[in-house]
Amino acid sequence: MARRLFPSLPPMLIRSSQSRTHRMPLSLKAKLDTWASALKAYDSKDYARALELFSRIPKSSIILTNMGLIHAALGEHEMAVERFIEATVRDPYLAVAYFQCGVSNFLIERFDLAYRDFREALRHLRGNQKIDYEQIGLKFKLYSAEVLFNQALCLLRLGRTFEGIADLVKAREEKATRDHEIIGSAIRARGEGYTVFSIPRGICYRPSEKKLANAASKDYMGEARLIAAIDLDDTSTGFSGVERRDPGKTSGVSIETYTEIFHGRSASCDDIARRATAVQRPYGLERASTAPTS
Repeated sequence: MARRLFPSLPPMLIRSSQSRTHRMPLSLKAKLDTWASALKAYDSKDYARALELFSRIPKSSIILTNMGLIHAALGEHEMAVERFIEATVRDPYLAVAYFQCGVSNFLIERFDLAYRDFREALRHLRGNQKIDYEQIGLKFKLYSAEVLFNQALCLLRLGRTFEGIADLVKAREEKATRDHEIIGSAIRARGEGYTVFSIPRGICYRPSEKKLANAASKDYMGEARLIAAIDLDDTSTGFSGVERRDPGKTSGVSIETYTEIFHGRSASCDDIARRATAVQRPYGLERASTAPTS
């Protein structure tokens, strides 16, 4: 996979890359319009078109996460893993990207890598019961119970039964919704017949309707004026979206706020390569649903 991420550039591609540097960057309105068009294609299940449109937008952790979710919906879990890795390089605190990277690795039976991803997601929860991402455009709550459950299934698949059951017991203690009632049954079945929790198909980062409308408005200098809440490159959830069991603990999920929408932090080749080289090509790649266990 690292070879795919960083192939040697032939002269033709280098010339093509140089020619692209003369293109005018997309305006803020154009970026938001492209995002809206990509979401429309995604909702219509035109996934190839959605990916093509998202690829036109400068890469941020949010856009890369969306692309990963689309690849996962197509059953292209290797590609999904690549996008989630890139998202976590740009935003090392984005727990939900580690979580979904683990889901895709699990579904193609890379249980050791999936376990590491879920462990990272749990670490970035920092002792919190959940992170609510809705305030930054992703209608999803990441629960510690679900991360622990997924981590437990990886351990059980790896033959680490004692540790897996212990994590299932921890997950049961953390349960917060009706969906989590299955954890008790999973303990009795030692995880047999159960699959991982996941972001449901169809959910991805979306700008608010207000933000899209405001992108069309102009101030007296002719620049786009934004009034809506979320910065498309800011995945900070601060404290308002987090349920803390211990009021003395800090959230640990607030990250660097970028100064320019869509600009993002550039990931170094070394950073991406370090994560990419850890991923091995699996045997028997199959299509798989990313729908959560019900």
